[in-house]
Amino acid sequence: MRGRLASGILKRMGLSELVATSEEDYIAIAVKLAQDADYRQRMGERIVEQRHILHDDPAPVRALEEFLINASRQQ
Repeated sequence: MRGRLASGILKRMGLSELVATSEEDYIAIAVKLAQDADYRQRMGERIVEQRHILHDDPAPVRALEEFLINASRQQ
C-alpha cells in the first residue's frame, strides 16, 4: 500500500522516473540518487517546484470527507 501511495504521489508530481517497476529499477534509482549529486539535487528541486500539486489540491480531502460521511451514514 505504501508503495502505491508513493508511486501515485510521484507520478502526480511528474516524477515518474523515480517510480520503480521492478526490484532492479529500485536498485538502479537508489544507486543513481546516492551517487549522482547533480541528479539528486535536480530531483529535490523538482519536488519543491511541484509540491503545490499536492498541497494546493483540496480534492483528496473532499474525497475523504465524502467517504467518512457515507461510512457514518451506513452505521
